[in-house]
Amino acid sequence: MTILSIEDTSDDDDVVPLDHQAIEADIVLGARAYQKLMNHAADDWASWSAVILGMRGLRSLAFERSGTSDIASWHYRQTLAHLMTLKKYAIYDQIGKQTRSTCYKLMDSIDEINDWYAGLPAQDKLRWKHPDAIAKHAPKHLVQGGKGSNQPKKAKPAVKKPLVSAEIERLRQLLLVVIRRLAVHEPDAMKLLDEVMPAAAADPNDELEDL
Repeated sequence: MTILSIEDTSDDDDVVPLDHQAIEADIVLGARAYQKLMNHAADDWASWSAVILGMRGLRSLAFERSGTSDIASWHYRQTLAHLMTLKKYAIYDQIGKQTRSTCYKLMDSIDEINDWYAGLPAQDKLRWKHPDAIAKHAPKHLVQGGKGSNQPKKAKPAVKKPLVSAEIERLRQLLLVVIRRLAVHEPDAMKLLDEVMPAAAADPNDELEDL
C-alpha cells in the first residue's frame, strides 16, 4: 500500500507579516477602555437608584391623594395612573412593567441596597447594573418591599452605613494589582487577597448577565 505524502505547497512569500504597531495600539486602547469601565462601573446603578427614589416619591404622592397605602387597591392605581399623565411625571410611564415591578421591590430599602452595592467588587458592579440584576443578587430581606398596606408601619429612622468611596475602591483595585505582581515571585502573597477582598468569592454557577 502506497502512502502519498501531502507536501506544504504554501508560499512563504504570501504570508503577510503582523502589523505590530497597530496591534500594540489596539492593546493599549483596549486596556484604557477597560480601565474606564472599571472606574465607572457603578454609574448605571447610580442612575437607576435615582429612578427608584423618584418612583418612591410618586408612590408617596399616590398614597396621600388616594387615601390608601395599598398599591393593589383600585384607588391607588387610578391615582398613580393620573399622576403619570402629568407632563412632569410622564417619563415614568415609559418604564416597562417588569422593570417597574422590580423597582417597587427595591424602593423601601434603597438606601441599604446602595450601601450594599457600594461595597461590591468592581467586577460585580460591571455585571449588575439593572434593577433585575440587583433584585437577584441583593440580600433577600432588602428585596421584599413596595407592596404597601392599609395600615402603613411607622418609618424607622434609617441608620446610615458608611459608603465605600470611589477613592477607597480605586486604591483597593490598585492594591490587588500590586499583590498579583508580587505573587509572581512570592506565591504566598496571594493569601493577602482574602484580606483585601473578603467578599470576592463569586458564585461559580453565576452566569454573566446582559443587564
